[in-house]
Amino acid sequence: MDTDIKTIIFDMDGVLFDSESLDKKAWIELAGEYGIKDIMSAFRECIGTPDYNIISVLDRYIEKSRQEGCTGSRSLDDLTGERFRKETLDIFDRFVEEQGMPLKYYAAECLSSLKAKGYKLGLASSTPVERVVPQLTVTGLIGYFDDVVGGGMYKKGKPDPEVFLLSCDRLGGKPAETIVIEDSYNGIRAAYAAGMRPVMVPDLIMPDDEMREKAWKIFENLKEVDEFLSAKQTDEV
Repeated sequence: MDTDIKTIIFDMDGVLFDSESLDKKAWIELAGEYGIKDIMSAFRECIGTPDYNIISVLDRYIEKSRQEGCTGSRSLDDLTGERFRKETLDIFDRFVEEQGMPLKYYAAECLSSLKAKGYKLGLASSTPVERVVPQLTVTGLIGYFDDVVGGGMYKKGKPDPEVFLLSCDRLGGKPAETIVIEDSYNGIRAAYAAGMRPVMVPDLIMPDDEMREKAWKIFENLKEVDEFLSAKQTDEV
């Protein structure tokens, strides 16, 4: 095994699950009912952040729409960011119940391959842990991970590095020997701040100059990640 890389930490939404496209659809549907303006700006601001930040952003956009007199089929009068977030999750769960949780291309194959190569694999997500574990279980991915960290298990969300430092510590790893696979700007920032090697596999948002500077590598998909690490192993032999 590559003596320089021993631990690999995965984000979940947008990296292993094609869930952010479903979440986006839920936000658009619900925002239309309430008449909330510019919901995609709010959505992009929330990608890769914990629920407490999502609720704060939503409160701001809801109040802005309320002040501008926006209207929909449902009233904005008593709407809060917390309620909007809960309702989007309900819509999201309905989508998943109807069609299943969609995996990103090569997700299971990549995890299986990296596990077989002897890497320690961790999952570190902003999604509440009580949602993370069932979703990993129903998709059959949970068995690949040596440890799982989700929202509610740490205090500060991405871009703070706490989630990745906690995951690395629970895996018995060292930051300098750890890769973090992320799709979001805040995830890359958090991994970089943790002293780890951020690998960006973009989902809804493409890398900008900051991401190209902070990311150790940028790949189009998880198959490229697996091929890169396989090639590194071959070079070491």
